[in-house]
Amino acid sequence: MEARLAVRGLPYDAKPREALPELPGDLTELTVDRLMGLMVDFTNWAAYAGGQLAQAAIAEKHAEADLAMAQARAAVAARGEKSVAAQKAAAAADPDVQDAAERLTEAYALRKSLEAVHEGLKAKAAVVSRDLTRRTGINSAENRTGKWGT
Repeated sequence: MEARLAVRGLPYDAKPREALPELPGDLTELTVDRLMGLMVDFTNWAAYAGGQLAQAAIAEKHAEADLAMAQARAAVAARGEKSVAAQKAAAAADPDVQDAAERLTEAYALRKSLEAVHEGLKAKAAVVSRDLTRRTGINSAENRTGKWGT
């Protein structure tokens, strides 16, 4: 998938070089320049996490397909059982089915964890963005009033 995106000039974002920043408890103590730096850092990390999330979602879909195939193979192998319940039980006990189910669970857990990280990073970027807008908006309003009388 990465190659398909790269061909279109849309590669996944690389892992940022800067360490993942912490959101300070009091943004008012930071300068506008530091806020802008935080905004860039959180945006870069959110973009990276979004790419990781997309890859995890793709891997989860593959794991779902692998489980379905393993279940189908196990069902065919268990067709000699006397009842449908026995066939289902034999298929569920198949080691390949159990392995595929475990891989699906792991893929699901990774995707859900990445969703939480991605949403958290976007929320932190939004907090910083609001404070930047508030600060720069005050100056912009003052400048417009002085310049245009409105």
